[in-house]
Amino acid sequence: MKKFSVVMNDEIHQQLFNHLIREDGDEDLCFATYVPSSGSKRFTGILSEVIFPLDGEREVHGNVGFMPEYFERVLRIATERKQGIGFLHSHPSEGWQGMSRDDVTAETRISPAVFATTGLPLLGLTLGTDSSWSARFWLKDKTVKRKYNRDWCETVRVIGKGLKITFNDNLVTPNFDSKKQLRTISAWGERTQEDLSRLRIGIVGLGSVGSIVAEILARTGISNFTLLDFDAVEEKNLDRLTNVFKSDIGRAKVLAVKDGIRRSATSPKIYVDCCEYSVCEKNGFENALNCDIIFSCVDRPWARQVLNFIAYAHLIPVIDGGIMVRTNKRNTKIVGSDWKAQTVGYRRACLECLGQYKTENAILEKSGMMDDPSYIKGLKDSAFINAHENVFVFSSHLASMEVLQMLSLFIIPSGVADVGQQLHHFVTGSMEVDTSKVCNENCYFPTVQGKGDYSGIEVFAKHKIAEKFRLSRRVSNGK
Repeated sequence: MKKFSVVMNDEIHQQLFNHLIREDGDEDLCFATYVPSSGSKRFTGILSEVIFPLDGEREVHGNVGFMPEYFERVLRIATERKQGIGFLHSHPSEGWQGMSRDDVTAETRISPAVFATTGLPLLGLTLGTDSSWSARFWLKDKTVKRKYNRDWCETVRVIGKGLKITFNDNLVTPNFDSKKQLRTISAWGERTQEDLSRLRIGIVGLGSVGSIVAEILARTGISNFTLLDFDAVEEKNLDRLTNVFKSDIGRAKVLAVKDGIRRSATSPKIYVDCCEYSVCEKNGFENALNCDIIFSCVDRPWARQVLNFIAYAHLIPVIDGGIMVRTNKRNTKIVGSDWKAQTVGYRRACLECLGQYKTENAILEKSGMMDDPSYIKGLKDSAFINAHENVFVFSSHLASMEVLQMLSLFIIPSGVADVGQQLHHFVTGSMEVDTSKVCNENCYFPTVQGKGDYSGIEVFAKHKIAEKFRLSRRVSNGK
């Protein structure tokens, strides 16, 4: 069964708050358009533009009503944009809002026309005086003509420099253990811990950094995980993976790390979705869209490009990191090692503009040329970054930096949500922080911001290496 969510950028949120929350305390309303973001288990409406009422198109009288002319104008605009319709109003109270009888009547009456015109369900949203949102979709009943059923959303997310989420307490209950998490809760309070426990966190890539991120999050009290990796555990991984053992050799990394999460978790209930696919494949891509925040723990350009796209088109913040180890020509002595952590997405510079991958390398990998030894041998050394395998001590530091980026994004301590790109130098023990970087003037990714399924491009494709690894695992397991 699908779950539901809504996301909007903070500019749209502020426009709506200024209009809907009135100084006289009366309720108000307006319409907006939205585009879909279709994950494997979650359908999200991304608010795209507010359609404010013109003079004479609504009546405010304690409660509020709209004129037919307003609704007809909204239907025309949504049809021209080929987008869905959201109906928004305010309540003079705080927190996640229920619906009055009048609210239900209004939304059930317009649902048939909205679906018939746009092909998408009506999205209803209610704003409280404390900036909390509630939301629901009205889905067509497949058995009763012209009947539409209300499906409540689990969350409404507002993304700016920080990420603010209103949770539906009836569908997403807090999940923490005050005894096991006593010291953690003392750092930021029980309310914050409740919300942390309700986040859906994706970890893409379960190598050295990803497995350590999973361990940190499990002990911190995160309860909902989506794990993506097509690879299996090898003997050479055992000096770098956390909570993975000799007995796990040959198993899918997602399954081995899932077991580790369950061993380390401090929350009473743990939910882990395992996806043995690359985020570059349709299955992996759609699983990533189920998440509130994604950790990018990959070292390949194509996966980074796809995650970069998700951060902008689907408004899901991505926390990325990478390690560069340099040795002498004989690989007998370390020359230097540096690692970076950064959060990308709305109102932040993208991974490509931050220099974390190159489009031409992503194209090479997608074509399969990057894994063709004869092709790689003919390239100049400068064509690719000469990075060595990560080692545990470097990976553990980077993993911690990435989780700290997530905490800044979500907790927003002392009002600081964006700590910038952080670059740590092993040799000098120093860290550089850059909060000034923005996307290049001609960067592609801001052009697809918030367009979701309607971005017009398909970034996933067949991934021959991932298919090869899965087939090899099935054969070795006798399947």
